[in-house]
Amino acid sequence: MKLLWIDDEIDMLRPFVFALREKGYEVETATNGPDGLELVRTRDFDLVLLDQIMSGMDGLEVLARIKDAEPNILVTMVTKSDEEALVDEAYGELVDDFLIKPFTPAQLLAVLKRLLGKRKLVAERIGKQYMAAMSESRDLANWQGWVDYYRSLNHWQALLGRYGDQGLREVQADRWRQANEEFCRFVGDEYPRWLKGDGPVMSHRVMKEYVRPQWEQAQTYFILLDSMRADQWDAILPLLRDYYEVETLYYCAILPTATPYARNAIFSGLLPLEILRRYPRYWVFEESGQNRYEKELLAEQLSRLQFKGRSAYFKVRALDELGKMRGQLLDKEVRFTAVVLNLLDQLIHSIKSRGLLDEIIPNEAALIGTTKVWFSSSFLFEMLKTLSRRKCRIVITSDHGFIRVQRPALIYGGREISPNLRYKHGAALRTDERKAVLLKNPEEFMLPVEHGTSRFAIAKSDHYFIYPTKPREYERTYKYTYQHGGVSLNEMIVPLGILRPR
Repeated sequence: MKLLWIDDEIDMLRPFVFALREKGYEVETATNGPDGLELVRTRDFDLVLLDQIMSGMDGLEVLARIKDAEPNILVTMVTKSDEEALVDEAYGELVDDFLIKPFTPAQLLAVLKRLLGKRKLVAERIGKQYMAAMSESRDLANWQGWVDYYRSLNHWQALLGRYGDQGLREVQADRWRQANEEFCRFVGDEYPRWLKGDGPVMSHRVMKEYVRPQWEQAQTYFILLDSMRADQWDAILPLLRDYYEVETLYYCAILPTATPYARNAIFSGLLPLEILRRYPRYWVFEESGQNRYEKELLAEQLSRLQFKGRSAYFKVRALDELGKMRGQLLDKEVRFTAVVLNLLDQLIHSIKSRGLLDEIIPNEAALIGTTKVWFSSSFLFEMLKTLSRRKCRIVITSDHGFIRVQRPALIYGGREISPNLRYKHGAALRTDERKAVLLKNPEEFMLPVEHGTSRFAIAKSDHYFIYPTKPREYERTYKYTYQHGGVSLNEMIVPLGILRPR
């Protein structure tokens, strides 16, 4: 079990902490309520040992906030009193057990043993709730129905990652795959209509629909976290709610769900083919530097949207760069500031390049945990705390999500094929259309091509492309890696948060 002990006299309890660690428990400590709450929000614990009487925020107030943030976490109240009134009040706030001071190591271990049994009961209850929720009928004939289903899948993914047994996690994995395959069929039927404006807000309409109304009200920051999924947004949301009223919306990333297409669409306010036709000097066909003109495309869109005032654009590639830009980022005279952070994308790909991804992020739960830890200690979070004291608006979103690929799909074509694993473009492309969308005329999907014979192939669900030469080698190298560019719930349903200071 992973334990958090919150007590303002924790130094006096060090012998107990050491004894627990020797028994195999993972124990972290905090000396006050606010620090303990910060740990609860950013780390995963099975049990909290909580002192009832502390200076500042007392135990019952901390308890209420813990249960609000993590309803299923177990809490033991450590108290000097066994008065019935206190017991009733604390149980009303869902305390799971009591430990009366002074106590012995044997008494402490007895409480933990009881709670280990209770944790099994919690896991059983969650399992029953999961099966009941998954048996409910859903309306998946429209975009909002799929957004709701995706959010439900993410909710249960988080709970089963902490409380579910291996069997339930396997059921959830099968449900994810089934949902993504059904979603691919839905997108195949609806996407051409969406491109004509009859459907959800898509990448090229984000600035007009969601950001412009904010800058018309107050100084506005538009923060784009490259490759942020909805479950990662859910992980950092509790931290933001201490400082902001947050409204979360979801928009649809265009295909391919990759930076050269989706992010250029956001900053230009245009679909990729429209960018080429209107601003040919700003569209890059080479595989490197395809987003080098975001600043220029944003300026053109701001002009079309009749933006009045000063604006700024920043692209940040490393953590230390953000701190160095503090003065520019916090300039009160700038009406609209756009910030692009490649940090999450770098996290995924840089770890893999060092051969550490499977060790550091072996599963989705670890990915979410890493995101929470990164954000809670980042300069971005510190900047957002500072901005919460201003009269401003903040929009946080991404350009697309990503998926952990598992099933290979062979791709055939000429010599010049793009290197991406989730989408390809080139001449004479061929692939199994059960595993990918094959676009023989990419312009129908508003995608520019350098040569008239070029096609696009976009992977569905958790498939990824491998070449017929050395297929087993390609499969071993890229299976279970995080990729984007294809058709899936994880990549196409993108969160967008509108933050208003409290």
